Amino acid sequence: MTSGSIDEALRARILPVRMIIFDVDGVLTDGRIVYHDDGSEIKAFDVQDGHGIKLLLRAGLEAALITGRSSRVVERRAADLGIVHVYQGMKVKLEAYEKILADTGLNDSQVGYMGDDLIDIPVMRRAGFSVAVSNAVPHVLPYAHYVTRREGGRGAAREVCEMILQVQGLWDGVTRRYFGDPES
Repeated sequence: MTSGSIDEALRARILPVRMIIFDVDGVLTDGRIVYHDDGSEIKAFDVQDGHGIKLLLRAGLEAALITGRSSRVVERRAADLGIVHVYQGMKVKLEAYEKILADTGLNDSQVGYMGDDLIDIPVMRRAGFSVAVSNAVPHVLPYAHYVTRREGGRGAAREVCEMILQVQGLWDGVTRRYFGDPES
């Protein structure tokens, strides 16, 4: 599926989604990792992506992170956003995916997954709604039901969050406070 179009098949994949799982490096960040001399690292997260995730959570959906690396920065970002399902250092991401399903009682059709690299393919093959960021490695694209217009770490997650909320009819409810209803 190309970016920008939501046909009935894609809509049918999005409607049952109750949780979206994000890879971190290359999806919630632009994939670059900056190391300081002391070994600490910097990752840059897009504030609009974060707000998109907060909107999903506000609408009653869940979010999770599965990343192949481990970083205190990821712990901090997840805590800031209110994401409780965080799996780091996962060289086999399908193991974390299976744990999430077991812990939440969700099934494949109720889960979306957003990735950008080879390590994401096994989960993308299972999730009911699989997304690749526009700058994903080409090998990932055949496994995506949707490819974002935006790049990883540059609004791709927000694009998908808004799409899910709009398709599920939740957008107006979670954004009402911004458009004039101060009671929301």
